[in-house]
Amino acid sequence: MRRNRGFTLLETVVALAILAMALMAIFDINSGAIANHAYAKKLTVATLLARSKMTDLEQTLYDDGFAADDKEESGDFSAEGWDNYKWRAKIIAPQTDGVSPDQLIGAIFNLPIGEGGDMGGLASMFGGGGGKDDKGGPQQGMNPMAGAAMGMAQPMFTQMVQQITQTVREVHLTVYWRDGTQVESLDLVTHLVSLGPGSDRNGGFQPNNGTQPGDMANQWVNPSTGFIVQNAVAGPNGMVDPATGQQLMRRSDWLQQRGAGGGVVPGGKVPQ
Repeated sequence: MRRNRGFTLLETVVALAILAMALMAIFDINSGAIANHAYAKKLTVATLLARSKMTDLEQTLYDDGFAADDKEESGDFSAEGWDNYKWRAKIIAPQTDGVSPDQLIGAIFNLPIGEGGDMGGLASMFGGGGGKDDKGGPQQGMNPMAGAAMGMAQPMFTQMVQQITQTVREVHLTVYWRDGTQVESLDLVTHLVSLGPGSDRNGGFQPNNGTQPGDMANQWVNPSTGFIVQNAVAGPNGMVDPATGQQLMRRSDWLQQRGAGGGVVPGGKVPQ
């Protein structure tokens, strides 16, 4: 008679081991998918909260104006119903101390910058040689017209450096939350340009002194550039720039002097 033969103990153990490994792989895949879904949800919430907070920070800066130095703020989103999410922001002012106009223009237009921040880059823009010779003196052969043009342009570039310092800020926003034993974070960086308190997102200026946007009676500009100067102070002969002490003139007079009946004015809106 034929004898029926069953599984041996070794075969049973091997089969159970294979089944256990397969079940563990399936469990890991499912648990990973659940963890990724939970993280994606938290990241989506953090992204929406960060966008909302960045909008609030931008509007506050447009309304209140920029601080002279770097500024830091922090808080949480308990008012929005997300107590475990927190934020911190740093508003960074441009560091232009020691930056010469030639270095600024060299960085913008990718021009060569001489040692000590000489005006070689500016000279090259106007067709001059610029730079220094082997003995440290100025190179010979510079076009006289180029030198004159460079001399007239240098105050404008100096004003540009001051304008960047006063009107540009870099905003770093970090939203962070705790996920188990780890702290996750989301970073956002943007740059803002504001002409002062009351500026809008398009760069226009609306003074907060009760005047209408088209009223230029209380707006003072740099006569050489036409840029609006904020917080002008009274000087011995009229209003002056508090940062440089330069004499200012009314924007309406500046426009009339140049016969501007319309168009965009540097640092301001379309005249009305």
